[in-house]
Amino acid sequence: MLDFNDAELTLITMLSEVGAIEQIARSKLDSALPGNLNVSNFALLNHFNRRKDEKTPLQLAKTFNVTKGAMTNTLNKLEKLGYIHIRPDWEDARKKLVSISQSGVEARNNAMKMMKPLLNKIISNRIDINERDLLTELRKFRVKVENSFIETR
Repeated sequence: MLDFNDAELTLITMLSEVGAIEQIARSKLDSALPGNLNVSNFALLNHFNRRKDEKTPLQLAKTFNVTKGAMTNTLNKLEKLGYIHIRPDWEDARKKLVSISQSGVEARNNAMKMMKPLLNKIISNRIDINERDLLTELRKFRVKVENSFIETR
């Protein structure tokens, strides 16, 4: 029999619940988004909507915890749709810089409108918790998990 203490079992349960929420949300959001966008594409557009500065593909890959190759695929799709601009970095020709286009802003805003009924459905099924407090605690938990995997040199 495996030997786990209460803290370890609690953490496994928490991670399982967070994972289940993510799977349900991703599935429902994918079906609510316009046909040319999935949750990963939307997340990238939404990122640029909050942060207007240009980013390299590597910076974006690190932000989203994906490989550079996976990010490149997402960027290529969004560029073909006209939702982002990719340009050379004039200071370092080996790098590219990515920014959102006006079409990307409009696509993100349209996606937000299409998600609104789904969001309102979740909101209407309130449970007796303070969502802002929960969000604060989830952010702290995410940082704790991230920091647990930072390699010290």
